[in-house]
Amino acid sequence: MTAIVLGQVSDLGPALSTLSTIEVPADRARLRDARFDTDTDSWSLTAADGRHVSARTLLDTRDSTDHTIAIHGMPNYFRIPGPDRAAQSRLVAQCLELLERSGSTRIEARARLRLRRRPLRPLATKFYLTGSVPSDEHVYDGSATLTLADGDIAVHARLSGHLDAIDGQYHWRGSVAGELPDGALKQRSVTVSTGTSSASARLLERTPWGAYTVTGIGRPPFAID
Repeated sequence: MTAIVLGQVSDLGPALSTLSTIEVPADRARLRDARFDTDTDSWSLTAADGRHVSARTLLDTRDSTDHTIAIHGMPNYFRIPGPDRAAQSRLVAQCLELLERSGSTRIEARARLRLRRRPLRPLATKFYLTGSVPSDEHVYDGSATLTLADGDIAVHARLSGHLDAIDGQYHWRGSVAGELPDGALKQRSVTVSTGTSSASARLLERTPWGAYTVTGIGRPPFAID
């Protein structure tokens, strides 16, 4: 497996020493310059010098006080922000091993993942593992309406979901893009509607590209029959 490293390869811990990498120094590109291709489940990035690179995964080793390792809504993307890069690298290495062992091409955190000294659950339960077009995934990509406390907002939604074998419930998630107010994330409970279907959901965070990640449990706001 090959990974784009946004930052310095030397900041990767020993656990990732055998990983094939493509280094793009932080002063030559930004995260918002990267794009995830949902058709190939791979990242591509164009550096300031015009160099274009692509790989299955994107590892961000830039220094940060935010110790998040993985983020829902950003598949195949992992952070190693320090200060304990050795421990963070071990966790990322386990995630990449899980991706390869499962035979999947996409690994996406179910929620924001940070390093814990004593994990409460097996690592596999913290991620969605899928392929480019998984047979058990339902996908919706089109117009939608996001209902906040202040009213309805027209958005473009890309949503997918599946029946979880662990808890027996239907889990769906994705992103919505539109002119949301500045305080949208404070209204964690929202409603997403597509056509005649609607469902309650939670807004999780804003992506580097301006969209918002959204997630829900139960019948989704799109057809699954």
